[in-house]
Parts: sequence; structure tokens; C-alpha cells
Amino acid sequence: MDGNGKLTLQKLASLDWGKLAAGTFDYNVRSHFQTLPPKVLQVITNYRCNSRCAMCNIWQLPHKHELSVTEFRALMDPDPIFDGVEQLTVAGGESSLRTDLAELVTYFVERMPKLWAISTVTNGFLPKRILEQTEAVLKIIAPRGIKLSMSVSLDGIGTMHDRVRGIPGGFDKTVETLTGLQELQQRYDFWLGTGYVVMHENLRHALEFRAWAQKRGLNVGFQLVGFHESYLSNLDRQNDVDFRPEDRDELIGLMTRLASERAWRNLSAFYWSDMVRMYRDGAPRSTPCPFTLEGLALDVYGDVFYCLSTPRIGNFLEEKRSVGEIYYDPKNLRYRSEEMRKRICPGCNSACGTEIALKKDVKQYVKFMLTGDTR
Repeated sequence: MDGNGKLTLQKLASLDWGKLAAGTFDYNVRSHFQTLPPKVLQVITNYRCNSRCAMCNIWQLPHKHELSVTEFRALMDPDPIFDGVEQLTVAGGESSLRTDLAELVTYFVERMPKLWAISTVTNGFLPKRILEQTEAVLKIIAPRGIKLSMSVSLDGIGTMHDRVRGIPGGFDKTVETLTGLQELQQRYDFWLGTGYVVMHENLRHALEFRAWAQKRGLNVGFQLVGFHESYLSNLDRQNDVDFRPEDRDELIGLMTRLASERAWRNLSAFYWSDMVRMYRDGAPRSTPCPFTLEGLALDVYGDVFYCLSTPRIGNFLEEKRSVGEIYYDPKNLRYRSEEMRKRICPGCNSACGTEIALKKDVKQYVKFMLTGDTR
């Protein structure tokens, strides 16, 4: 057996086959007979942001009272909807602006007994605070065997990033944060990467940026710019930052390049192959997503979502109902199955959660690896 064969066997042996089997059963059998409880949770910890991004309006939203740790505790302690959560995303706004972020994450960890993975996103503009918060979180989760994945937003090199994020000198601050996080990796085991939102402004620099990042030992996750009435509230920015007719060949070329990098551990190749079909052929999305079956999102203002790319399904503060009651409401479940999955999801370009779903809907991924077909 050659070295590549041994490496493949080692990677296969490292997979959690129990989770894969359970996920495959849930997605392909159990979901047809009952509503799956949420295993994937996103919490928007604030809507404050120190970026002025070209593709997002969060920084312009009016501020309201944000739930404190004590208020989160009062909401979540009695609600069994959180008992089975396995993967948590802590996001904003810019979540590092919360001075109690480590305390909040500590509570989430204590409240969710099945939690095994936490992911977070930051713009990296506050190096000292972000490094202190990250180390505090790692000290909490490392003894529990919970894995941290951290994505730092970078949308270009130097002034390109500063233009996209609207902050002069932002690139240098973000690189300082990344350097500090890489040093922190020498003491703690966590995943670190950069997130690059691909849009008209920076499309032609995407591969140049990836080469720059790889030289520095950084993973790169590309995300196509998207537009939503909820969460990002950025429909008014579409004409300015979306792809244009003259971008078509460059965009299809980039996605085709990313789709060609097929490997058993590179699940994103499936997503990019699917995006080629969507953007080039007008085909509906076939990439699975956990938020269609077992996803839940909530924010600090009380809003509850099946997915942040779709309208809210309720507000636990306004309705005086638990998150679980909102999640399992028959009217909301009908909306998810009839409106969301059939009308919204087929046109969605988000990569959020796709690797989670592909690991569970494994038959679709195996077919892709054998044939290159995502349909």
C-alpha cells in the first residue's frame, strides 16, 4: 500500500463512525416519521459591530436591550429544547464586543450536556480582547473535550480588506489577531481559519488571497455573498456588491477550481460543484443543510429562526412562549417543510453548516466522490 493509501485509511479510521451512522439514520429514516430535535444551534450574542462592511447592514441596526447571562439562564434552564444540542455557533454582530462573552460561553457549555463543538466568527479588530476571550473559552472547553473552530474574517490583502470592511488599518489589526491565535495554537488544540466573502469587489483576488493565507499556514473558507431581509438586512446593498454579468466567467472559473479539489476530507468540494450548477445552469441547490431538519437559531432580542437566512418564526419575549414551543409549533413546522424547503432553500447559496449535513447525508457525498455528480 502506498503512502496515500495509508493516509486515507488513517483518515477513515479517525472518523466518528457512531455519529455518522446516527446522523445518516436521522436524515434518511427518522426525519420521515418525526420532527428531529435541534442538534445545531446558532446564537447571535449581539448586533453591535465595529466593522462597516460593504455587504452587511448589521452595524447600522438600532440597538436594543441584549439578554444578559442571567436572562439566558432563565430562558434556557427550564427548556428541554437545548438538551440535545451538539454543535453551537456563537456569533454577532461582533461577539467579542460582549465583555461577558467567556461567561456566556461557560453557561452554554454547562447547559448543553451533549455539546462537542463550538464555532465562532470574529473580524479580528480587537486583538488583545479577542486573544484573552479565546484563551478563557479554551480553558473552559478543553477539559471537557469540546472542540473550538474559529474563523477570522479577511476579504483581501491590505487595502482590499480595508475597503470591504470599511475600516482603515483593519487588515493590520486582523493579521495581528491571527498571529496571536496561531501562537495560542501552540498551547491549545483548536481549528483556525479565515473567512472570505466573495463579491464583485474582491472576486478576482480570491485565489491570490488563498495563496497568501496558505503561506502563513491558514485555512481559507470562501463564502459567496448573499442577501437576506432577516439577519444581515442587506437587500439594499445588492446592486453595489453582488456579482455582475461581466463577472460570470471569473466566478464560474473560481467555483469550478474549488469544486475540482475533490477529496474524502474536503467536503466543501461538493458545495462548490453544486454552486457551479446553480450559477451556471440555474439549477436548484442540492447541497444538504442541517437547518432544514435539525437547526435552530436565536438572538439576544428574543427572535427565533429555523435559519438566519429566513424570516423569524417567533419571539420568546413577545409571545411568552419557550423556544421549544416555538420550534415545535405545527404552523412553523409546516412553514419549514412547505415554504422554506421548497421555495427558499433551493435558491440559497450559503455554505453554513453544509459539512455537518454532508457528514450525515453521507450517501449523497459518496455518490459525488465516485461520480462528481451532486444531484
